[in-house]
Amino acid sequence: MSSSQQMPLYLGPADEVIHQFELICKTQYDNSPRTINDQARALRKLLKAIGVPRPITKEDLIRGLSQLTKSERIQATKAIRKLLRALGREDMIKGLKIPSYGARKWRLPSDEDLKRFYEALDRLDAKVAFRLLAETGLRLSEVLTARIGDIDWGHRALIPNKATETKKSGIGFFTEETAELLKEYIGSLEDRRPEAPLFPYKSDIWWRKALKRAEARTGVHVCAQMLRVRFSDKLGEVDVPDRYVDILQGRAPRTVLARHYTPSGLKKLRAKWAKAERLLRIG
Repeated sequence: MSSSQQMPLYLGPADEVIHQFELICKTQYDNSPRTINDQARALRKLLKAIGVPRPITKEDLIRGLSQLTKSERIQATKAIRKLLRALGREDMIKGLKIPSYGARKWRLPSDEDLKRFYEALDRLDAKVAFRLLAETGLRLSEVLTARIGDIDWGHRALIPNKATETKKSGIGFFTEETAELLKEYIGSLEDRRPEAPLFPYKSDIWWRKALKRAEARTGVHVCAQMLRVRFSDKLGEVDVPDRYVDILQGRAPRTVLARHYTPSGLKKLRAKWAKAERLLRIG
């Protein structure tokens, strides 16, 4: 390690550092606005704990991170690793691991409760998003930021292709009933061009509020991650190999995913998904 790498790194005022970090997230990592906001918020708390502007060392980082909550440490560690890597100071993040939670044990609602919850949703867009999440197994961000042109009607597939530096995009299939509802919903949109967003909102607040209202009516708690876990469980019930579940949910290597974007690849992948189609239906 060179003597320059062993020297402390000067970090300027927090506002300047945050601005630089946000640019790095957008240009180098193609992060979503939500990811940028969450990590920037945690980074600001870390910078406050460290007391910038001033020269900092790795020990300062560790001391500052120790003053944050676990959820804040996770986001702040992700942020500072991106920032220091971009500044050419990887020596300061060597061995700085992102904290992790233990395996989360989801208490999934029964199929009957999910149907009641779905029927309690009071917006067409929320019903469409709910069905897509349940049937495709995609991430919430992939569904809510999808474009109309991401829909492959021939294969009844949603292929958001939102791959970033840290996450790969999945390939989701949906039922004929969802296709009909989706067409009805798209017909109600003002902008129906292929490049137009499927859900034309600046944030996911509308979605979260819709879930809260349905929960208040039914007493059933549901979140997008539950539907993603349920999807994996249902495919496991019909013995779909894990490697295909990983492809569908965007956990496979990019080279593997690329092979399934072809018509023959989509046909083969849909055949695997179809084994669980009956189990994935909400109502």
